Amino acid sequence: MRVAAIQFKAPTDERSVAATAAATRTLSTLCDQAGQQGAQLIVCPEMAATRYLFTDAAAAARIAEPATGPSYHELAAVAQRHAAYLVCGYAEQAFDADGRPSYLYNSARLIGPDGALLYNYRKRLLFDADETWASPGDVPYPLLQTPHARLAAGICMDLNDDRFTAFLRQTAPHVVAFCTNWVDEGFDVRPYWRYRLQDVPSYFIAANTYGEESARGHARTTFSGCSAILSPQGRTLALAPKLGDAVLVADLPLP
Repeated sequence: MRVAAIQFKAPTDERSVAATAAATRTLSTLCDQAGQQGAQLIVCPEMAATRYLFTDAAAAARIAEPATGPSYHELAAVAQRHAAYLVCGYAEQAFDADGRPSYLYNSARLIGPDGALLYNYRKRLLFDADETWASPGDVPYPLLQTPHARLAAGICMDLNDDRFTAFLRQTAPHVVAFCTNWVDEGFDVRPYWRYRLQDVPSYFIAANTYGEESARGHARTTFSGCSAILSPQGRTLALAPKLGDAVLVADLPLP
């Protein structure tokens, strides 16, 4: 199975519907590059087209969208063009039974090769910066059986959640799609990821963002870049630089 991790940063710090649409188009171009290289699974970062920090729920709500909102259609077209599975993080606006906006979530769409939305996952363990606007996720961790592999997914802080790592050990997916905005703490994060993935027999596809970001009410934050594709033994199969957009591709010798 050929997989890809997309390292990406939305080109502008502006939080608006127009900026999100423009960033999604740029992200789609990188996903197209992965598809043109034969990727059957493409993984994008957490909150890929919006950047990560929001002052409050009102700021997030201005650009959040439903699971089948505009950026879904853009990315579904990419998945369909290349007959690939695509996993991408975004800011979700959920609605109640009467169609009124309700909770906001830090979410990830799992899109099938026909462009269908197969699962809408909501991050369960929130980072401090999420808590200014998002609610904890209320759906199970995804586990999809595809023709290529059994696929699980998580979002950033989920990897620090013992519930998530227990789920991975119990279900033993072939591949974990990991959408992240991992903060730079001044060291190579791969040994920590390997530690959290002990006894998890899965390939790990980590798509990260990079560079600095700011928003009112938050300290200026730097993200670590270095998106990676790791083997079940923790070997690095592909690694992005610390800065810059990148398309990582690797072939996984799955059963």
